[in-house]
Amino acid sequence: MHVKTRDNTPIEKILSAIDIVDLINETTPLEKKGKNHMGLCPFHDEKTPSFSVNREKGVYYCFGCHASGNALTFVKDQKKLSTREAIRHLAERADIDIELSSFEHKHQKYYDTNYEAMQFFKVYLHHMKEGEEAREYLEKRGLDRETIERFDLGLAPGKRDALFRALTNKGIAKTDLGDLGLVNESEAGEPYDVFRNRIMFPIKNEDGQVVGFSGRTYKEEKKETAKYMNSPESVVFKKNRILYNIHRARRAVREKKRIVLFEGFMDVIMADKAGLEEGTAVMGTALTANHASILGRIAKRIVLCFDGDEAGRKAVRTFLGDLGKNAFETAVAPMPEGMDPDDFIRKKGAEAFLEAIDKAQSAATFLYEDTLRQADLTDIGGKERFKESVFRLIRPLSPTAQEQFLRRLAQDLGASPDTLEEDFRDKKKPSRPSVPAYEKAEFPSPDKKFKKAERGFIHYFLRDEYYVRRFLRDFDAVTYVDKQARDIQLEIFELYEMHPQSCIHPALFAERLSKKQKDYFEEHIRFKTYPYKDEEFEDFLRVMHEYVKENRIRNLRKRKAEAKDIREKIRYQKKIDAINMEVKHGQGKNHPGTH
Repeated sequence: MHVKTRDNTPIEKILSAIDIVDLINETTPLEKKGKNHMGLCPFHDEKTPSFSVNREKGVYYCFGCHASGNALTFVKDQKKLSTREAIRHLAERADIDIELSSFEHKHQKYYDTNYEAMQFFKVYLHHMKEGEEAREYLEKRGLDRETIERFDLGLAPGKRDALFRALTNKGIAKTDLGDLGLVNESEAGEPYDVFRNRIMFPIKNEDGQVVGFSGRTYKEEKKETAKYMNSPESVVFKKNRILYNIHRARRAVREKKRIVLFEGFMDVIMADKAGLEEGTAVMGTALTANHASILGRIAKRIVLCFDGDEAGRKAVRTFLGDLGKNAFETAVAPMPEGMDPDDFIRKKGAEAFLEAIDKAQSAATFLYEDTLRQADLTDIGGKERFKESVFRLIRPLSPTAQEQFLRRLAQDLGASPDTLEEDFRDKKKPSRPSVPAYEKAEFPSPDKKFKKAERGFIHYFLRDEYYVRRFLRDFDAVTYVDKQARDIQLEIFELYEMHPQSCIHPALFAERLSKKQKDYFEEHIRFKTYPYKDEEFEDFLRVMHEYVKENRIRNLRKRKAEAKDIREKIRYQKKIDAINMEVKHGQGKNHPGTH
């Protein structure tokens, strides 16, 4: 037995029988290094091994792309299998007889029904006379048969109840079709297909299960007919949890270390045909916290590629704001005026499109240029408004980036660079809005030990990236005592994010800091003589755990006191009790919020 499990469930029995080292060694050669085995990561290109496998625990982790999991997740991602298929594969490998029905999701009948509907739509597109016109339409849009089949596109026929009859004849319940929004009833009680005369795009979840559909018109329709029609929300289809094509894009994302976010399905499909496999799109016009969570699990760099019109640029601004709240590294690949990514690929070709994505500009550059495009520089008032907008934009940036934008601003305004820089420095610089996870502590007189811990962290973070990873393992975010210490820590995090596994020279690092930060650094950071000890670093972590706990409880007590409803007061007290229990039992990762 290779994995320590309780063997209470069928999956635990399977995992305990699988030697994860042998399993992964068939894909990428592993070499024993201490307690672990190391090798080149199978999920992204690299020359130096950063993929670690622990046989005893039955888990793997990549220090490069952050892929992690157990034998089940490895097989799912490596072989692009669903959960059930991966379980079957591992069970056969371990020579264990299993009943797959025991692994079925509680809503499996809905997944199966959607799958049958997808197969029905595919048959009509590829094998029925009614599908000829739809295939011609797709060919004119630049889609070949291979791409159409890869994305499982289909056709909802024009007949009133074709899908209803086909699926009920297979024994699928009318109520299940209704629950999924595939079939509705007329006032007379007659069932009819919701999707008719539409090209059908199956929508799949992270496991590749069909959860819904989007149907697009392809014939001349009445003006009031919507171009796209989506499945209604159901027990398996939640728009705020779905990213189109994410199940297929996952491996390419890890290889490229980025996600390219598009506005529409056709953009994703055409980009894939052009050779860009890491594309996805949201359902609707808003990026939700659930979307951000899904994206954040597989990548930190997001490239936005939206339509080159006013609506597209507005959407980019909105998405950049949402992504910034979640600490993503963002870039924008703007399309020419009046073009969407689909148009660009068809008119300029795949090579030009891939180059545009690779040369995506920083979020700050896009926002600067978009602000300039809208500015009126014909009078002093317009110039002042533009200048103030740029000042707000560049405040969160590093001193180097600020200097570059100030030079460009001077050129665009025809002003003196020195005057603009003086004007900018005179403005009160607020705390960095790009780091919303950090909240100002409410303690009126912070204890000296908390400040000592914050300053101590800076020493260790500069010494080795390991300490940053160790810190972030315990803290998704941390309430801060000293703003200058917080900002310096963020500068260090940013450097390691940009240059993983690199060394930071403290003296050179200090040169990138603002004057206030540099003064703080010189006063409190003794990197040449500091007595580094791992035991001390662990003590600092315990101190910050204590501080975060106290701050969370303080905030909850404040909310409890302000609450008017007794049930709300009880809810806050339960949260306070839960925090105390977490600390008592050493559980939980620290978060400053009180959700």
